[in-house]
Amino acid sequence: MSLHKTPNPEKGARYLGLLDQALCAAHWSEVPELARKVEKHAPERKSFTLAARSQCQIANASHRPTSAASNATSSLHSLGELVPRLLESTTATSAKSYPDDAFVASICLAEIYWVQESPIDALKVLEGATPSGQSEKSAAAPLGWLEVCTVKAAYIRAVCLESTGRHSDARGCYQTAVIQTPGHRSAELRRWTERLLASACMYSVKKMPSPSAQDFSETYTAFKAWAAYWDRAGETNSAGTSNVDVPRRQVWKAYYDLLSTILQHGLLYNTPPQANDDLFVIAGPDYSREKYSASKRAQRKEIKEVERTYETLLIKETQFPKASQSNTEVEEWAEQVVTNWRAFSSGEWTDSDLEEGGKNAVSRIVLDILYRAATKTFHSTPILRHLFTIHTALGEFDLAMHAFNSYMEITDKGKAREEKTGKRSIGLDDDDEAVLTVAEAVRVLCRYGDREQAAKALETTEALQKWLDQKRPITADRMLKNGGDHDSGRPASQSSASALKSTSLAAAYRAMGISQAHWASLTFESSDRPGLLEQAASNLRRAQRYDEDSVETAYSLALVLARQRDVSGAIEVVRSVIESRDRPDIVREDAGSPSPHDRKRKLIPLWHLLALCLTADDEFEAAVQMCQAAFKQFGNPLVLFGQPMETMLRDPEKAIPSDSGARGLVDQMEGFEKEGILQIKMTEIALLELTEGPEAAVDMTDELLSVYSRLFGSPGLPTTSQKSEPAVPTTNSRLGGTLRSIAGSIRPRSSRSVRSEKGTSRRLSLASADNTTFLPPLPAASSNNNTQDLSSPIAITVTNGDNADTEKPRGRHAHHPHLPHLPFHGRKHGDASRSRTRDESLTVSDQDLISSNGNTTLPQSQTADMSNAQQHLGAIPHNEAHTNLPPPPGHDNQPPRQDVRLPAPHPASASTIPEPHLSPYYERRQNIGVLVKTWLFIAELYIRAETYDDAQSAVSNAARFAEALEAGLAGEDGGTSAMKLCLKGWGGGQSIDDLLADVWAAKAQLSLALSKPFAALSHYEQAVSLSPDHPAAIIGLSNLLLDIFEETLPAEEPIPSTRPLLIASNPLIREARPTLPRPTSSSSGPSRRPSLGGTPSFLDQKPRPVIEDDSEEATTTTGRRVRPDPTPAELNRLAARDRAYMLLSNLTKLGTGWDDSEAWMAFARVCELSGEVKRARQALWWVVELEEKRGVRGWEVVGAGGYTL
Repeated sequence: MSLHKTPNPEKGARYLGLLDQALCAAHWSEVPELARKVEKHAPERKSFTLAARSQCQIANASHRPTSAASNATSSLHSLGELVPRLLESTTATSAKSYPDDAFVASICLAEIYWVQESPIDALKVLEGATPSGQSEKSAAAPLGWLEVCTVKAAYIRAVCLESTGRHSDARGCYQTAVIQTPGHRSAELRRWTERLLASACMYSVKKMPSPSAQDFSETYTAFKAWAAYWDRAGETNSAGTSNVDVPRRQVWKAYYDLLSTILQHGLLYNTPPQANDDLFVIAGPDYSREKYSASKRAQRKEIKEVERTYETLLIKETQFPKASQSNTEVEEWAEQVVTNWRAFSSGEWTDSDLEEGGKNAVSRIVLDILYRAATKTFHSTPILRHLFTIHTALGEFDLAMHAFNSYMEITDKGKAREEKTGKRSIGLDDDDEAVLTVAEAVRVLCRYGDREQAAKALETTEALQKWLDQKRPITADRMLKNGGDHDSGRPASQSSASALKSTSLAAAYRAMGISQAHWASLTFESSDRPGLLEQAASNLRRAQRYDEDSVETAYSLALVLARQRDVSGAIEVVRSVIESRDRPDIVREDAGSPSPHDRKRKLIPLWHLLALCLTADDEFEAAVQMCQAAFKQFGNPLVLFGQPMETMLRDPEKAIPSDSGARGLVDQMEGFEKEGILQIKMTEIALLELTEGPEAAVDMTDELLSVYSRLFGSPGLPTTSQKSEPAVPTTNSRLGGTLRSIAGSIRPRSSRSVRSEKGTSRRLSLASADNTTFLPPLPAASSNNNTQDLSSPIAITVTNGDNADTEKPRGRHAHHPHLPHLPFHGRKHGDASRSRTRDESLTVSDQDLISSNGNTTLPQSQTADMSNAQQHLGAIPHNEAHTNLPPPPGHDNQPPRQDVRLPAPHPASASTIPEPHLSPYYERRQNIGVLVKTWLFIAELYIRAETYDDAQSAVSNAARFAEALEAGLAGEDGGTSAMKLCLKGWGGGQSIDDLLADVWAAKAQLSLALSKPFAALSHYEQAVSLSPDHPAAIIGLSNLLLDIFEETLPAEEPIPSTRPLLIASNPLIREARPTLPRPTSSSSGPSRRPSLGGTPSFLDQKPRPVIEDDSEEATTTTGRRVRPDPTPAELNRLAARDRAYMLLSNLTKLGTGWDDSEAWMAFARVCELSGEVKRARQALWWVVELEEKRGVRGWEVVGAGGYTL
């Protein structure tokens, strides 16, 4: 007899809840027993229990090991037996009482069809399956599993729609799913939610119609839902690898790729987005700075979070490869991270847009990522290449070169192995990437390194040449294209050079040319220098043939040609690259660049070089216009400086931009670029001095210091104790006073107001958009300057303005400092015709900026820009209606219409290294070094204008800052040492000893101007002791030593007598104060050369007999001829001459003196005095040759980075 217990509703509800929990937790082993108990105590829920048992079988069939295909197939086919029973349960009577049970059974049935790859049947079942929600009020309702089935239904529907080709319906289904944001309370709910969101994300990426802001917004919404789900799920679902169709690591990688693409296209987050607005926008002129920064900070924060999540999964799930393998995903990840880093390091992002620490912190984070990626790779050349890039950008050049050396070693061995075996190595960079990396390393070595690094660069290019000559195996695709024979015994091969892209070959030959030219200026072997320069020119011409539009190649080639005295060839090279800007392909490339002014920035040194080349051909007015054209190419001065030039010159305190102020391109430039802008201004002043005299040039010193303030900011006052300067005889300044401090406001000197009309006509705006409008007159300075604000960084404060018109105490008969360098062929520094026509030449149309030979015509686009720039600029940009303005370039409508399609990222942005961010000390040293050069340049202007008090103040300012750098070195790691003082180290610029030597040479030059030759001799000795190869000090010291030899200057300074009557009658004292009409030194300013207008002093003098050891002999009583001992005075004279000979002989063999005409002139003099007449004649002919093709300033002022841009 069987016993039947009465169903217990309470137990039925409890077991139903336990069954629901088991299903949600995927405890499939508990499901059958719980389903039996539910059927016993709640028989009306058979549809739900059937669905539960069926779900258990589906799970077992899906999770069964698939080692045997037949077993897996039979398991899936066995599910077909459940289909009739599930169909019956969905139409049973109980389904009407419990519609949610029928919904659960329908989803189970749809899942069976989906597993059996019958998407159409699954969609049919899902069309009528909707949760009613009626039983949610019942305590016995299986709420957890119902929620799981809802998510499962959405996923199966979307996947089936996608598989049947109904993409629009699938897209709508995914969009609805991500908007509703499913839950995460149970394991099965998290699993199906993850599958749904992962599929939605990958589908949105795969099916994105076009890279527009709208499509990006739609795709981003899916990934944002994915990220929000993981924020809610937390750590509960992060352990282990999920058994889903799309691995979560792949989804996070797609998320990161999407954010990277948005970043590369320059889109901003629309914060906060309005209704029906896209989530991403392109910043327009009405975008406030606060909103712009907030959007960028949000963008950086999200990229950083996704970056960290994906990296964690990647490092955790990736194993270290075998030697014959490579982890491609890790290398691709590193490549993407570095690509984004380039965007963050560009000028479009500022430190305030990033997290604390700015760009430096971002670089450090990327560096840590690369080192962690290196733990999952074996000898990965891409990782080493990125390490070299990041360390270089951080200014860690030693670590960068360690990474590069490893890169070179691995790559070199790999290429040798490929040449030997004929098989391509796994894990190496391709040939183009390797060549570009080596070329970039050579650029870094030559631009920022010292002599040791220059030798390393030359050695590296020799290895590069070997790579180009090596034989490389041909890939299958290339063999098919070339008709190669696959059946040959040895794999087909070709030279590496023939397989490279033209841009890669151009970079390779440019690197070779740069290294050879750079080493030519440093080598001690003077016989090797001509050959090195010839090889450099040859390689650079080959590079130009492969890439005719390269600004870098054109600059290097033109500079090499100029140093070889081929000025016409240099002009032609510069002209061709400037004119290439008008070509449509170049215009489109610049417009699509993330920084559309990059090419114009690179052209600035070429404009400067062109100006210097024109001065070598006596085209001074055209040279001035080339200097101005370097800045006029940007159009509005606001583009370059971020503010009008009038504001920068009137109020230097506003020259330094604040974080919230307007920023120009100069705020994105590194130190070398800024120095190049300042050097152009110096050249312009030198040309003004040449055409109108030194008095006109000194009027421009205020503007020069204002430009420095805008470029480099406030240098800060040195805090070191100052050495007392020797007293300078009081001389009234032509400017009505003296230079008192570098810490006052930049004001016009009181005496300049006397020449207001004439003076202001000379003060040309550096970057004025209107070349026919000069700066308005500056207000006259108050006579009581002590009451004015002294907070500005650089200043010239003038006192004693009433003495401005006092007669100078020294006439030109006492000492006449030479004007800037004038070659021998007919230059006159007082040419009245040039002075009369200067104002006219500066107001001509920009279309007339043509030299006499017709080789310097500006391109058409340049004239168009300048003609537009002749319109008066109001106080606020764009203060007219758009309809009154012409359409912008590249647009047919005004106002322009925005294309919703986004341009592709600029290809060049992925191959350039951002300029290194030097350490604070080296950055300060570079900035202060430029300031010292500026003050010394100003001092030379004052010396030539015979305002010696002002010159003394300028030299004192330069000395104060140079000594502050020397004192600051003691506070650095490792302290100070003689080696650190004499070597410039990494970072470019000059060493501290060289800067101090420049200052001492300037002091000596000032002493000579004051007719104090013995003080000058002491200063020159100090300069040579600091920098043994200092050109200006050696030339000046040698001339004084030769004066001692010729007895025009005593060997020792005479002690002046206290008796006035004896002073006038003592011939020795009169010789102690000679007139020194010949050149005495050269410096970084406009050099002084002898001209045909005046014969050098030593040629005017009657030659003295040459004193040699055997010049005189005496006869004794025995008839023997004996050599008399020279007197101490004769020995001193011989020692002075021989020392000058040694100094000049060495100087003319060095790279700093081999093309210095003043050095060769002095060397010719010492050769003549030594009896070497033939050698003296050869030196003089070399001087003539040098003078024929030399600019108003030295070629080294064009670019502080040497032959690199």
